Order: sequence, then C-alpha cells, then structure tokens
Amino acid sequence: MNDFSELEAELKRLCPAPVSAELRARIEVALTQQDATPTAGVLPRPTRRAGLWWSLGLGLTTASALVLVWLAFFAEPPVSAPVIAQANSPAPGAAYDPGLQPSALTQVVYHRRDEGLVFSPNQTERPLRRVRYDTRETMQWRNPQTGA
Repeated sequence: MNDFSELEAELKRLCPAPVSAELRARIEVALTQQDATPTAGVLPRPTRRAGLWWSLGLGLTTASALVLVWLAFFAEPPVSAPVIAQANSPAPGAAYDPGLQPSALTQVVYHRRDEGLVFSPNQTERPLRRVRYDTRETMQWRNPQTGA
C-alpha cells in the first residue's frame, strides 16, 4: 500500500516504556534537594552611593554658575568719582631740557627671501606672495645745545 499509512499504523502501536520506580525516586530526591548557590566569580553589586556624589558635584557647579551670572548681570556698577577738568601745570622744579633729538634714520636691507605663493587655508582669498626681509634700522641723535 502506501508507505505513509504503514508508518502511521506502526507509530500508533508504539507506546513509551514504563518508568522504573528507582528513576522516580532519584528524580524526587533531586527535585526536593536544593543545591548551594555557586559564589565563585560572582561579585556583589556596588552600592548606589556613587550617584550621590555626581548629584552633589553637579548641584555645586550649578550653584556656582548661578552666583557668577548673578554677579555679572545684576551687581551694581562701582560708583566712580566725577571727573573735574583741570589745567595740568608742569612741576615747578622740572625745567624743559631738550637733550638729544633724532636727526637721521637709515634702514638697510641685509637679506631678502621670496617664499613664493601662500594660499589661505579655506581658499576664500586669492593667493598672496610672501617676501621676508632682514633689515637694520639705525637712528642718529644730535644734541642741539652742544651741536654734537
């Protein structure tokens, strides 16, 4: 006939084997007996006090920021004394002493370096040429009283 119908009839005839009394007793003993909880490698949870320090730190930071804002915006400006116009007179003992006066200035270029084109980092400006100079400025002084 059909292989499936033969297999079906054979499966209907099969039934599980009866459980022995010894197996039942071992299962009952195993279910009633509680095993000790393994503790190796299990660390205790840290206490939740760490959150307390964070909240305390953030609270103090916020309070100090509010004090600084209050001082910056709402504090009264210092009262300044009114300025009265006066004529400044020179000190009586200090007479005008012309002393040395500049008479000549010379600028000498010792070295000129052309470093080429320089581009701006964001390319918004046109390229520029960079030239560096090594110069020396010399100023001559003259005393008008002595002519030297």
